[in-house]
Amino acid sequence: MPDSTSQPEIDLGRLAPGLGSTCGEYLECYRRSLEEAVRLGEGGVAVARKYAKSLDGLLGALYCASDAAARGRGFAPAGRVALVAVGGYGRELVALHSDVDVLFLCDDPADPHVRSLAEGVLYPLWDLGLSIGHAVRGVDETLKLARDDIRTATTLLDLRRVAGDASIVDDLVGAGRRQVFVPALNDFLDALERDTAERHERYGGSLFLLEPEVKLGRGGLRDLDVAEWAARARWGCKTREDYVRTGALLSREADELDNAREMLWRVRNLLHLRAGRRQDRLTFADQEEIAEELGFVDGVTLAVEQFMQAYYRHARVVAQTAERMLARARQKPPKRRAASEDLGDGTIVFDGHVTFESSERLAEDPALAFRLYRQVCRRNLPPYPYARDAIARTAIDPAWRQKLTESEEAVTLFLWLLTYAAKPPVRRGSILGELHEVGLVLATIPEFEPVTGRVQHDVYHVYTVDVHSVAAVDHLRSLARGDLKAQLPLPCRLAAEQPRPIPLYLALLLHDIGKAYGKDHSRKGAVMARGIAERLGLSPVDVEHVVWLVQEHLSLYLWATRRDTSDPDTVAELARLAGTYERLRDLYLLTVSDLSTTNPNAMTSWKARMLEDLYLGVAAVLEGNAPGTVQTRATEIRDEVRVGFVGDKGHRELEAFVRDMPDRYLLANPVDVIRYHARAARDRGGRNVHVALAPGPSEDVSEIIVVTDDRPGLLADVSAVLAANRLSVVTAQIHTRPRASQPEEAFDVFHVRREGRETDPVDDRLLARIQRDLTQLLSGEVTAEALLGRVQRVPSWAQRRTPDVRTEVIVDNAVSRKLTVVDVFTRDRIGLLHVIAKTLHEQGLSIALSKISTEGEKAADVFYVQLPGGGKLRDPERLEALPRALRQALERFHAEQDSEGEA
Repeated sequence: MPDSTSQPEIDLGRLAPGLGSTCGEYLECYRRSLEEAVRLGEGGVAVARKYAKSLDGLLGALYCASDAAARGRGFAPAGRVALVAVGGYGRELVALHSDVDVLFLCDDPADPHVRSLAEGVLYPLWDLGLSIGHAVRGVDETLKLARDDIRTATTLLDLRRVAGDASIVDDLVGAGRRQVFVPALNDFLDALERDTAERHERYGGSLFLLEPEVKLGRGGLRDLDVAEWAARARWGCKTREDYVRTGALLSREADELDNAREMLWRVRNLLHLRAGRRQDRLTFADQEEIAEELGFVDGVTLAVEQFMQAYYRHARVVAQTAERMLARARQKPPKRRAASEDLGDGTIVFDGHVTFESSERLAEDPALAFRLYRQVCRRNLPPYPYARDAIARTAIDPAWRQKLTESEEAVTLFLWLLTYAAKPPVRRGSILGELHEVGLVLATIPEFEPVTGRVQHDVYHVYTVDVHSVAAVDHLRSLARGDLKAQLPLPCRLAAEQPRPIPLYLALLLHDIGKAYGKDHSRKGAVMARGIAERLGLSPVDVEHVVWLVQEHLSLYLWATRRDTSDPDTVAELARLAGTYERLRDLYLLTVSDLSTTNPNAMTSWKARMLEDLYLGVAAVLEGNAPGTVQTRATEIRDEVRVGFVGDKGHRELEAFVRDMPDRYLLANPVDVIRYHARAARDRGGRNVHVALAPGPSEDVSEIIVVTDDRPGLLADVSAVLAANRLSVVTAQIHTRPRASQPEEAFDVFHVRREGRETDPVDDRLLARIQRDLTQLLSGEVTAEALLGRVQRVPSWAQRRTPDVRTEVIVDNAVSRKLTVVDVFTRDRIGLLHVIAKTLHEQGLSIALSKISTEGEKAADVFYVQLPGGGKLRDPERLEALPRALRQALERFHAEQDSEGEA
């Protein structure tokens, strides 16, 4: 392999085709060696620099050959000309399949010599398939563009001469500094900040995307460029030593940035190598394999989760450095002491901001950092950028952190800020987010460090643990302010009336702190929460409250979504678990805030309703209104529903529906929805089956109602029809209604989403097809297998790779007194419900109650089943065979789906 620092062996006397062939061999040789270096784990930055060096050799040789050829044809240069590397190539960092950008800088862009020179350099490279962008400009034109165009301005900061006259390059660099950066530095930084914000918006905005963009996303390599451009524009920094010498970065910050750069470049090189082309998005498939390439191994947590936590931490360093450097690089306004107001606690108001009277005091007085943010809240004024930066630089120091945790004033102020409900003038209006951003949360609670940047490798939890925890606390603040009273009136009232907020807010911040330590994170987190709460000075009663909330933070959600909450035994058991109304209220508020910030779609209207009904039922028990609570509530709902039937046709039928439907149905649905359902049941008339359409809980989810005579295996049949029409079941309510002198009537409600057309609701045409298919299936004209056979599977190459979901089946006879409960967890797919329902039918079981829930790609489905004559499944052999039969059916189902997709 040629040495990367040596001149390539290219015959300068020959042009194409000989030169092209030699260039191709040279480039291919280097690419092979660079790809091998990436495979062997060579440093990401080192590989990117080697590629840039190899391009220098290639372009330098082509320049010399083209210059000689142009002169030989009589094209003498009319002035100076140089071949200049710009962009990533100018920074000497080029990924395996990146574009390469160059500038032909010359005194006269119309000079025929320059045109001949450019053609001689570019044509052979284009013929080789190298993506190379170019421009031909003079010094004055480039400067004029740079004054108006941020992209051109940034090229002045990292351009580099490859070949040609060095003096014209020096002239451009010097003039750029004199004319663009020195006189209008803050204007340049403003434009750079706007451009960065627009880019972040285009690429998802958040640092913690499930599939981040390594180059252009927030915290990616372009943000690293932004930090360097700001420092170069202000101080002329080029090397690490320059950054530290000028104070642009502390030595520790420079080390962190170098480590982040190395991680991002290693990942980017691996992405390009795997794809064989430019590919800068870190997809789920890439994450799992790159984690292995980088040496992460499964342990307490998955290798891919360890890798993504490391990635997000480095990306966070880059994003924060870019933001801080944009602030640090600004030219400070002259001091105006007369315009400041001394606040008497080491802080002042200056230029409409809160800042330190003297930032030097911060080192010996850690509580000063929290006093500044208390004044930010009280005065409703933002923190001064330099004060914010001083805190961020100091908060990382271990000795300073130790002083902070020993300061009673600092701890008291932290808890005050933690529970401060109003929106202060900080980024995103989140005071806790601001404290976390500058490092004060980690300084106060070091145990939060392991979950900072920590991900769960699925598509349901879309934020890292620390970002989710901060967002959950912010959601609780929103409830307390009443911002969400239209959507969540009860939680808003309870949060506003909360008499002792500190235990609840602290528990919410810490609820997932155990996720760094493997399974059973609730119990492990509770152990950690005890030590934290005691260190923060909470009373013994409040410490126990925090510990209990962290330990039970999943309980209310799991009971609401996976258990029969209309069963008095369920309500009574949960009441025993809570013990007091105060515990129940805080657990309810914690659950609402936790679920609402798991992902943007996690808190659906039906989940909110289930949680509220369960809370009200348990609260009634704890307040001494237990006898007849469920029945009393159901009776109240029946009476309220009947009022809306005045003037309706078929009044008796509507009354009968409300009278006959089970209590659990009434408790699970709003009054207006029950009235709609009653009319749908009435409209069945004498038909064998009636299918109706109702508005769903969101724009992309429709509600389908199926009314027909109940029969064994009905759910399997209905779900087959839905699957045949490419409808994914999001939730389902399965009910049976007794009728005098008639067969029992099945009244089933399905919330569905159209696969491949997620934004389109179910229309009348599709509804008619569902009615037809179901009628034919129930009459025996067609089989479920025939209907499912017409479904065209998405080919594997068109499927988006997502993390695997492990199949788990749990059969429980202790949950319910009358029914056997079957929990099924597996990958959600079209037709899944049909497979489960069919298997349960084949096992001789009827479904009395079903709760269907989808969490991202994971289905969490619960079935309350019984024997045909009623009663639990008690036979030991059948109890052992049931989960085995379900697992086998699901394994076959997933295997068939995968094989059909590959076909």
